[in-house]
Amino acid sequence: MKCEICGTREAVIHIQQIIGNKKVELYICEECAKERGIKTGNDKIELSISSLLTGLVDIQDVHKKKNVQKVCPSCGLTLTEFKEKGRLGCAECYSAFGKEIRSLLHKMYGKTQHFGKFPHQLRTYKTFLIDVEKLKDELKKAVTEEDYEEAAVLRDRIAELQREAEKFHV
Repeated sequence: MKCEICGTREAVIHIQQIIGNKKVELYICEECAKERGIKTGNDKIELSISSLLTGLVDIQDVHKKKNVQKVCPSCGLTLTEFKEKGRLGCAECYSAFGKEIRSLLHKMYGKTQHFGKFPHQLRTYKTFLIDVEKLKDELKKAVTEEDYEEAAVLRDRIAELQREAEKFHV
């Protein structure tokens, strides 16, 4: 996960502040931590609480300003509304809020790519897609190696698979 302050370096420190029922989380890199009074050394973390809390408040304000300005160009949904409702307004929202959605999924599940089970009806289609993609990769490799006979065989196999898929309206 990237540092929420600089956005460039990898975050190595997770800070969580809870006031009442409101929770503020912050993921920061070592450099930004040092700038805000957090010193690391000998596996110990020394905090300057006043500068840390001041930094959290400043960062929270910056996030609020960014969130208010981010709006889906298609449906007009703001990032704040998405976070409150937990639902997106349209397909364009995935593009408009992509970074935030990936960050949220990463926080919730530790991953941003699905590795679970597929519905039974889609298992055949998934296998077909994987086979076609593998064949396309092999075709590119054969063409770059100038093995045109192999490339022709692969091209014909891809076309055959695509014709079969059309029969099943996949």
